[in-house]
Amino acid sequence: MNELHADADLIEQLGGPAALARALGYEGKGAVQRVQNWKYRGIPELVWRRREDLFGPFPESRVTANAA
Repeated sequence: MNELHADADLIEQLGGPAALARALGYEGKGAVQRVQNWKYRGIPELVWRRREDLFGPFPESRVTANAA
């Protein structure tokens, strides 16, 4: 079984995948599954940076070495 990413706790604090998908404006088939996947993969940096009002400041410790 896959291990949860550290972001899983934040997703739950924000109401869970369904509530977070609604808050982000994701609709249609697969919207909740998309957010559910982040519990294992982490919240994408682009999504986080666009919605710091929801997630808070992006943790600089997560900036990848490829970002320039």
